[in-house]
Amino acid sequence: MLESIKLKGTTDASGDVTINGEKSIFGRLYAILWDQGNFDNTCDATFSYTDEEGNSRTLLTLTNVSADGVYYPREKVHTNVGAAATGEVFDLPVIAGKPKLVIAQGGNAKTGAAILIFEPGQRP
Repeated sequence: MLESIKLKGTTDASGDVTINGEKSIFGRLYAILWDQGNFDNTCDATFSYTDEEGNSRTLLTLTNVSADGVYYPREKVHTNVGAAATGEVFDLPVIAGKPKLVIAQGGNAKTGAAILIFEPGQRP
């Protein structure tokens, strides 16, 4: 069963905002539903998460995004020795921490949002 978490925020005078998820999640990211709101068309959006040790990992970066959209981030699969798998083999990225959305160049006092859709997993 899929679950979701919403990240919504309003930029400051410099056009930037950092939106931290309310809780940590552990699972596989399926999709990101982007709601442009009234962010400027020069808006850059970076989706990431921060794990329990404070390490950050980028999931998706959008540059000069200008409209609502649905994004399906995927990662290239590797073999058991760390080499890229043969062919175009991709899988859902893992999220193991608190999700974060950073907006740059969004315009002064503009609001937008994103919904992260994920398959929850079981913690080891």
